[in-house]
Amino acid sequence: MPWRNWSDDEELFLDVRDALHPDPIEAQVVAAASAVRAWQTADPDRELAALLYDSYVDQTVGVRGPQPSAARNLVFGRDELRVEIELSDAGIEGQLIPPEPATVRLFTVAGPVAETTADEVGCFTFPATRPGPIRIECSVAGRQVATEWISV
Repeated sequence: MPWRNWSDDEELFLDVRDALHPDPIEAQVVAAASAVRAWQTADPDRELAALLYDSYVDQTVGVRGPQPSAARNLVFGRDELRVEIELSDAGIEGQLIPPEPATVRLFTVAGPVAETTADEVGCFTFPATRPGPIRIECSVAGRQVATEWISV
């Protein structure tokens, strides 16, 4: 942004207008950050499952990084519960270990976008998502367990 002379009222008003009406990208970033912060503090009983394994980190990364079409495998854990997921172009496939039925929800920074049920062997699927941060939350055995945010 060029330097403006605030002695000139017109230029001062241009700066005030720019400050009050940020560009659309900045507004999206601020809205996403506000949504994540509100969502993180909404339920104090939710337990966070930590990232234990990420196949992108485990791979020997070439000059240009992992193959874009290769599936990404992640494992999250909280106490004895493991949430294993595979991210691919086809969508998200996952399994709860130990296997048990559960309600599984997919979140973006805007909130919940899909919900499914894990079957008796703990398997669940979601359709492909848009690029951006996601989180998976499981309601299993009276507990709410959420994964860390991951980029898709």
